[in-house]
Amino acid sequence: MAFMDTVVKPRYDKDMLSLHQLQFKNLFDLNITFLPSSITYIKGANGCGKSSLLRMIAGIMQPSSGNIYYRNCNINNVAKLYCTYIGHNLGLKSEMTVFENLKFWSEIYNSAETLYAAIHYFKLHNLLDEKCYSLSSGMQKIIAIARLIACQSDLWLLDEVETNLSNENRDLLNNLIVMKANSGGIVLLSSHLESSIKSAQILQLD
Repeated sequence: MAFMDTVVKPRYDKDMLSLHQLQFKNLFDLNITFLPSSITYIKGANGCGKSSLLRMIAGIMQPSSGNIYYRNCNINNVAKLYCTYIGHNLGLKSEMTVFENLKFWSEIYNSAETLYAAIHYFKLHNLLDEKCYSLSSGMQKIIAIARLIACQSDLWLLDEVETNLSNENRDLLNNLIVMKANSGGIVLLSSHLESSIKSAQILQLD
C-alpha cells in the first residue's frame, strides 16, 4: 500500500485542496494538501489507482474511507462545478458540432465570454461546424481540453490527457497548465510521459 505524508504543511487557505486519510481498497492511504498555484503529476504503474484518485477528487467515485476538502468544504457538500475533470471518456456530444460542445460547457459554468478564448487558443476556427464524431482521436482530445478555458474552474483534474496529442498541442496544453497555476489554480494530472513542467511536483502512488 502506498502512503504519502503531507507534501506541504497544512494551513488554512480558502483555495486549498486537502485529502484526509483517503483510502481506496489496498492501493493508497493519503494525507496530502495541494495549495493554490500548484501542479502535481500523479505517477505509478497501471492499476495503482491514479485514475480512481482523480475520479474521487472529482466526486465521481467514493473512497473506501476518508474525506476530500476543497476550500475547507467537504466535496460531497459543494456543487460539482468546483472542478473541471477530463478522463478517458472525453464528455463530447458526438452528434454536436465543435462550437456547440464548447458553447454548452461555457454556459454550464456561466463563462460564455471565455468561449472564443478557447477557440482562439487552440486555433479551432476551421473546425467549429464539424461534428465531433468526424474528428480524429487527437483532435477530439483537443476539443475536450479546450473546455479548460471555456469552463474557468479553479481546479483541473486531467487523466492521461497528453495521450494522442501532437508535440505542438502538448506544448499548448503545458503552457495552459502553467498559466493556470500562475493565476492561483490547482492542477492534478496523471501521465505516463515525463513531466516537461519544471515547477511540477510528483505524487508517486506505487
